[in-house]
This record gives sequence, C-alpha cells and structure tokens, in this order.
Amino acid sequence: MYIQHSVHIQRPIGECTEVLERGSRTWFPRLRPDQKSEVGLRVAGVSLRKRVTVELGEPEKQGDWTNLPISWKATFPERLFPVLTGHLELVPVDKDETRLTISGMYQPPLGRLGGVIDDAVMHNVAEATVRELAEEIALQLGAEVKVN
Repeated sequence: MYIQHSVHIQRPIGECTEVLERGSRTWFPRLRPDQKSEVGLRVAGVSLRKRVTVELGEPEKQGDWTNLPISWKATFPERLFPVLTGHLELVPVDKDETRLTISGMYQPPLGRLGGVIDDAVMHNVAEATVRELAEEIALQLGAEVKVN
C-alpha cells in the first residue's frame, strides 16, 4: 500500500536542507539515541502512538531537491504491524517556501486477513500517521531555522 503527505514550510529550501543535514535528532520527533521513536496519530485529542525503530539514510541532493530514505518498524510485536519504507523529500516551491513530502509503501501483516483489516481501517490509520509525522517534521524544520 502506498501513502504520502505533503506540507509547505515558510522557509527557503536551503535553510530547511541545512537543518535536515544537522542530524535526525534535531528534526525527527521524539527520536532517541537508540533510533527508537513513537509514531501515531491523534483521535479526539488523545495521542495514540506505537514505538518504532527508525532507519534514516543519508540526504541525497539533486540540484535544490533533497531526498532522504526513511523506514520504520514496530519494536513489539513486530508481526502485527507493517514496516514502512519510503522517502522524505524537500522541494523548493519558490524562493521562500519549501514543500516537505513523506511517502512510503507498506505491506499489511497477517496475509489476507491483514489486507481486509487494512482496507477497512488500518490504511486510514497509516495515512493519518504519515500526515502527523510530516506536519511534526515541518514544524521542527521551521522551528530550527534561524531567521537573520
């Protein structure tokens, strides 16, 4: 299953990329030194999160664009949750605005039953999780940038 979410950051691409290159602990929400974090969503004001192991590749630049491989998997019980593999992308919209996109793919666990559950409910949960993560990272990239 494919999911993605984009948000716009009111900062130039160079400033956003600079923050990204400082290291994931400056911009990935709740990331601990052991590369564990929590991802999830908010439902009726209540935060529902799952602990995951995060793997981040090195930022790859092509012109002004930056692409960073990203994946995560549940810490426990691993078999009940999908592994997400994808990318974080920074693209200039104009000289003062950057678009951040998180996209990825996952295979629902539990075979055919997992596919039915994913179709009924879990794909919406996955989309909400990626949306919240993209929005949190955008805030971090924007908050970390110093305006001269």
